[in-house]
Amino acid sequence: MTRLLTMSEASMREAARAVREGKTIVFPTDTVYGLGCDPFNIDAVQRLMAIKKRTGAPLPILVASLEHARQIGSFNAKAECLARAFWPGALTLVVPDVSNLPVEVTGSNGTVGLRVPNRSDTRNLIVQSGGAIVGTSANISGNPSLTTAKEVEVELGGTVDLILDGGRANLGFESTVVAVDADIVQVLREGAIPSEKVFATIALSAGTPE
Repeated sequence: MTRLLTMSEASMREAARAVREGKTIVFPTDTVYGLGCDPFNIDAVQRLMAIKKRTGAPLPILVASLEHARQIGSFNAKAECLARAFWPGALTLVVPDVSNLPVEVTGSNGTVGLRVPNRSDTRNLIVQSGGAIVGTSANISGNPSLTTAKEVEVELGGTVDLILDGGRANLGFESTVVAVDADIVQVLREGAIPSEKVFATIALSAGTPE
């Protein structure tokens, strides 16, 4: 049975405890509602993928700060530049994994997608959950992303352990996903942040005229 709780200090503590115990939760972010679990718990990750009906694709991870992100991924100068420009915010950076995450999270390329959400209560939840949480969109794969807890309850109720209701997600669009591999910066998915802003930020940091 899925529990639907209004987001508060008490409910966040309960949700964080559920994550640490290997359960799956749904929570609000600045973009859309997220489906989460402990990214280092293989059983929890596999259950999350079954709930989402997702196979093969890597899973993004939400962290509370760039410092936390560096414990999981390797950030070169370009990745650092983008993180400092857009975090907290709607940019997911795909960088080399340095933390031995399960292959179900990283996929076969040994990379990991990391993001710091622009919502303080969500970052608080992440810290209480252990410092990192899977943050894929809370919907069945192929369906539209969801922006309210009630929408998530209709689609995923009965399959997840707990849903935190934090009101409507502000942006309503998924994050922009950018892969940084050595000197190559590639936009894998354009979302809330236009690709032009990403490349303009890189050019500016390199001292290249736009």
